[in-house]
Amino acid sequence: MYENYRRYHRYSVSAKALITRHDANSPKRLSTQVTTISQGGLGFYADILFEKATPVSVELLISDRDMEILEGRIASICSEGNNYFVGIAFNRDIPYEQFVEIFG
Repeated sequence: MYENYRRYHRYSVSAKALITRHDANSPKRLSTQVTTISQGGLGFYADILFEKATPVSVELLISDRDMEILEGRIASICSEGNNYFVGIAFNRDIPYEQFVEIFG
């Protein structure tokens, strides 16, 4: 049977973000729409392929707030037609109080 293996509940969101890849190639930035987020990571759609385990910085662009910058790595990539659904695992979990302050 299916078991929920996630440590934190995942929430649907609509937030803009800038994703910066820090890999062997020169850093590349991608403007995207975040579709899911939890205290441990987030998911977004991209039209470029990322490599699993690539270190990234995520700049969440949330109106009426200072920009939130989170560090993480690519945890999953799922091909969906000409696009990819990409999962990022944060290097450290967002504390619950901070998570509620940002997204509550």
